[in-house]
Amino acid sequence: MHKQIPSLNGLRAISILLVIIAHIDQKNFDEYFHNNWPMLIDGQLGVNVFFVLSGFLITTLLLQEEKAKETISLNGFYIKRAFRIFPVYYTLLAVYLLFQLAGVLYFSDASWLTSLTYTKYLNWHEDWETGHLWSLSIEEQFYLVWPFVFRFAKKYRKHFAFGIILIVPALRMLYIKTQYQWMDELTLFQRVDAIMWGCVFAMYHDKLLALCQNYIAKYKWIIWLPFLAIPALSAFTLINHQLDLHMGALIVPFGNTTGTIADIAIGFIVLICIHYQQTGVFKILNNKPMDYLGKLSYSLYIWQQLFFSPQMGMASSLPLNIILLFAVANISYYAIEKPCLRLKEKFL
Repeated sequence: MHKQIPSLNGLRAISILLVIIAHIDQKNFDEYFHNNWPMLIDGQLGVNVFFVLSGFLITTLLLQEEKAKETISLNGFYIKRAFRIFPVYYTLLAVYLLFQLAGVLYFSDASWLTSLTYTKYLNWHEDWETGHLWSLSIEEQFYLVWPFVFRFAKKYRKHFAFGIILIVPALRMLYIKTQYQWMDELTLFQRVDAIMWGCVFAMYHDKLLALCQNYIAKYKWIIWLPFLAIPALSAFTLINHQLDLHMGALIVPFGNTTGTIADIAIGFIVLICIHYQQTGVFKILNNKPMDYLGKLSYSLYIWQQLFFSPQMGMASSLPLNIILLFAVANISYYAIEKPCLRLKEKFL
């Protein structure tokens, strides 16, 4: 693998666009497009693409370090993670504190606690402005555990991975019956398997790539199968709802756009988009606008919720909210993210 893996920024760009478009529809159009063309509006799919990409990239880097040094540095891992995630994240919370002191926004003590401690998935519904931090809280808790398993349980890391990707769909099925709020659809208990699927695709990278190459060489149309699987799953979910087929126990754990089948499809999409460089998809994902959006994706994700908040008045109305979002995301990227990444290299 190259240090800069191709197509990943382009996939991040698609992910953040899915999230932003879903929030535009939700907050500026009262979910008009979601209610009429739900297959075109899927912010949760965008988050799952982020999850799979995150697991794939982090595990690829861990494997590369292990191969080069015969071990991994946990200190190095957490230092890199802290410099990457913390500065922009806590800058957002500092801005929220100023808004609360000014009487523009209000956050409960419980919301502050889960935001500050990366446990937001426990009460993501507490308020709109911090609700999106649920996904980062799942990622950060996952990465508290995975590097330890990776380093100290090398013989069992794959067992651990497959344990997670088997247990989580079972928990999704359990939630259908119990409706326990602490394990709802935006918690670690229902979504962490997407990150783990990314890890699995990294650990089995060569074998899965060989499988792709073997079948695509025989049947060229198979290259598009993972791409078609996503809208097919969305259509299946819509048909089940409209015709009242009562297939939720199958669709929720496995067959919607945040289920197991979608995670596997995203994993194969990642492999294809990295290695099949003659396709039009590769060229689109690696053009300059997509690369730019991908680099900006973390700052866009962190700040976007603020500009869809009704408490922000005119700043949350189209198109001003999008203009302000991109302006703030650029400031965040160039004034906070990039300097902190350079500082990380010097620190290490």
